[in-house]
Order: sequence, then C-alpha cells, then structure tokens
Amino acid sequence: MNSDDKYNMLVNEISSSKNSNITPKDFGLEFQEFKAIIDEIEYDGLFEKGFWVLGGSYAFIGLTFKGRSFLENSDKKQYHKIEKTEVNYNNSINVSGNNNGNIISGNNNTIHSEFNKNFNALLDEINKSDLENKSLIIEELNACKDNPKTFKSYITSLLGVGVEASISTLIGNLL
Repeated sequence: MNSDDKYNMLVNEISSSKNSNITPKDFGLEFQEFKAIIDEIEYDGLFEKGFWVLGGSYAFIGLTFKGRSFLENSDKKQYHKIEKTEVNYNNSINVSGNNNGNIISGNNNTIHSEFNKNFNALLDEINKSDLENKSLIIEELNACKDNPKTFKSYITSLLGVGVEASISTLIGNLL
C-alpha cells in the first residue's frame, strides 16, 4: 500500500471509528509513519487538531467541514502527475499539462519564447542586411535585450534611421 492509500484509509477509518484513542497498531503501521500521515491529514485541514496521548495513541477530536466534504465526495489524496516533460540538450525543461511554463537550470541556456524567436529573427535579418554598422547594432541589441525600457528605446531609434522594411516589420513584432 502506497502513502496516498494509507492516507485515504486513515481518513476513512479514523473518522468512522467509535474509539477516540487511535493507535498505529490498529492499522499495522509504525508510530513514525502513523504520526507523519496524521500530521499531513491535519495540515490538509481534514481533521480537527487532535493530540498525542502518552503511549503513542492519537486522540481524534473530529472532522472539519473540509474533512466531511472529503468523505461525502469520496475524494482521495492524489498528487497530480506532470503529463509531458521535454528535456533538450541545453538543459531547458518544458513542462505542460496543468503545469505550463519553462524551467531552466544551468548557465547560458536559451528559452524558446516568442520574444526570443522574434529577437533572433531580427538579428538574422540585420546580419543579412546592407547596414554599415550591423555588427555594432547587433552588439547593442544583445547588450540591452534584458532591460525592457532600454531595449524598446534602442529598437525604436533604429526605426528612425531608415532601416529596410523587413527589419522594420521585425522591430514592430518586438514592440
């Protein structure tokens, strides 16, 4: 029997028990495991805060509203599992299902966000262009990319210089 099954069993059995002093032996559990599960049930708000009696038995006080609802709806303690996880070579972890988002560990990893796609497309277009100082522009863009205010100011100033239409469109995507 796994921990969740033991948790559910204790909620059901203790709440229907006529005995108010419950011992771990009643459920074939060691004291430490029994106490840990009871503490978790109380923490989850299903049992009123009981107390421990000398000798290791638990004095059950009663169910809370949440505990009664738990039993009436035949709920079970379950930990939701992550439905899909992708780990790429650069240590980027993309989590989906109910847990949407990116988790990044390590150094110098890339996040595959809409901003990064548009930013990289802009850098590629500038690199292909005929601008005289394109290496300086790319260097400036990389330097200010993490500061939204400075970044927007800089790319707006590029529009004033009269860049090519393809670059203007990509700048518009970033604004």
